[in-house]
Amino acid sequence: MTWWQGLGLSLVSAVAYGLLFNVPVRALLAGGLAGMTGWIVFYLLPFWGAEVTLSTFLAATTVSLLSQLLSIYLRVPSTNFSVAGIIPLVPGSMAYKAMLAFVNGEYIHGITLATKTSMVAGAIASGLILGISCVTVWKGARYADKRPKAH
Repeated sequence: MTWWQGLGLSLVSAVAYGLLFNVPVRALLAGGLAGMTGWIVFYLLPFWGAEVTLSTFLAATTVSLLSQLLSIYLRVPSTNFSVAGIIPLVPGSMAYKAMLAFVNGEYIHGITLATKTSMVAGAIASGLILGISCVTVWKGARYADKRPKAH
């Protein structure tokens, strides 16, 4: 698969999941762009030596931050963007290969793939939490600056 095919597929899959989850029409393209941006980060980081788990973590963090910013800009919940945006990062084929290895009796290979799948899933969850936390801290710092100072 070439990079531009990956861009197109990540955009289409994120928009399709947005449709599936009843995302408002005005936010569909933004959700697709969030998914495409996450995929770009995931795709480019291994060229600089990052492992799959790290690149997934940073891509999920990027999707989460972008989802938070888009939710503020478009005034819709951030889950509209984050759920559709992480779809291109989900390790579905890796989980399938792990189960196939177990069915074929290749238990060591299956355990290895299942462990990698779990690590990638954990990286997605951790990246989403980090993005939400960063925006929450930023909002709190902005609010703290606007509060009247006690003398």
